[in-house]
Amino acid sequence: MITKFNFKDKTIKSYAIRKLTPFECFRLMGVRDDVIRTMQSTNAQAAERVPDYKGKGKAEDMFISASQQYKQAGNSICVDVLTAVYQQLWYPKERKPEAQTSFFADFFPEDQLPVYPVDKNDGEKLILTTFSGYDSQLMAADVLAQQHPDFRWTCVGWSDIDKYACQMHDLIFPQFADKALGDITKIDWQQVKNNVGGQEIDLFTYSSPCQDISQAGKQMGLKEGSDTRSALLWRVADAVEVLRPKYLLQENVAALVSEKFMPDFQKWLDKLSSLGYVSRWARLNAKDYGVPQNRDRVFCLSMRKDVAFDYQFPAPIPLKRKLEDVLQEEVDTRFFLKDEAVSKFLQANDKDTCVFHQFEIEPSHENAMALKAILTLYLEETHLWHCTPQELQEQLSSAHEDIIMPLFNDWKENGKFSNPKLESMYHQFLERK
Repeated sequence: MITKFNFKDKTIKSYAIRKLTPFECFRLMGVRDDVIRTMQSTNAQAAERVPDYKGKGKAEDMFISASQQYKQAGNSICVDVLTAVYQQLWYPKERKPEAQTSFFADFFPEDQLPVYPVDKNDGEKLILTTFSGYDSQLMAADVLAQQHPDFRWTCVGWSDIDKYACQMHDLIFPQFADKALGDITKIDWQQVKNNVGGQEIDLFTYSSPCQDISQAGKQMGLKEGSDTRSALLWRVADAVEVLRPKYLLQENVAALVSEKFMPDFQKWLDKLSSLGYVSRWARLNAKDYGVPQNRDRVFCLSMRKDVAFDYQFPAPIPLKRKLEDVLQEEVDTRFFLKDEAVSKFLQANDKDTCVFHQFEIEPSHENAMALKAILTLYLEETHLWHCTPQELQEQLSSAHEDIIMPLFNDWKENGKFSNPKLESMYHQFLERK
């Protein structure tokens, strides 16, 4: 546990540094707690839920490892943002009269689109997702259905090649396990069309890999005909030509519309235009749609011309949730930084106005408040607030084993402080949580 001594306001704060748990990461991606618990099924639970599942390890072992859960969360789309995009597609907010006309309307009347959707919002929506991951796209449809009882949907196909993404998909949506299409490069789209019996697909989603355009990647690009993973985007054109979905939805990293990659993105938009689609794109940040994380992404909605309308991406909403709202109260110690990493943090953050000191104490609110009581009384009685930060650090190092830890261990063993002043101080701090 790290304790910060702030000389400016003479405060003492104890805390631990840890990484977010997979559960918290999924929460930040807008996944509901009950769905997360399903995603984090044990081998025994997975065997009951997933068709033909043959797990390894003990029944109580986690079905999907923590490292894979981190990966799947990072590769997904924020459900809250998707829901807002869907809302504007199928239940758009009423527009102000002045917003219903364009400055260019008098000059290019043939280019004007209807203000509201021309497609009747009735019947069951058919959704097909590619590069699906665990399918935030379907989760968002589920959320929209909860908000609008008349909204009905089903999945007619999904595609991914990541082993763990597919396993997680089957856990969450076992009813669509038989709709898996596999590798997008090997899909017979005519067969897919035959399977839906001539029905129109309402929404086709494609969030192709970002590795080759992301700033964190090698930036090899997405040019048509290249062998990069991001160039798999062009495989979507084969599906569009055959299936002719009403709406196409793309999500990718903000770098897609950067100066470097915008020409290739424009070629993709031109391709969609040649196939009879009108496209609108925008950069949407998760923090603007109720999620406490800075996740800037490009969303592109393409509409078949016969159902195209003047689509407006959802307006931002005030952020009311804080990061602390997604944090778990009880967290396994394996998620906390090791001593070496903590030491580097301390070295980087020691300043003239504050001192950091590390105590080998298990992180919890009760432990932190007990330690704070001990340190508060110690500094008061020894008048150490009046010394320099370096002197305080030396005194803390000296008192660590001889004074501070014996008092803490005695409290831990007996459940209370033998010193009445310490006991009173501890309860005061505890009540301020």
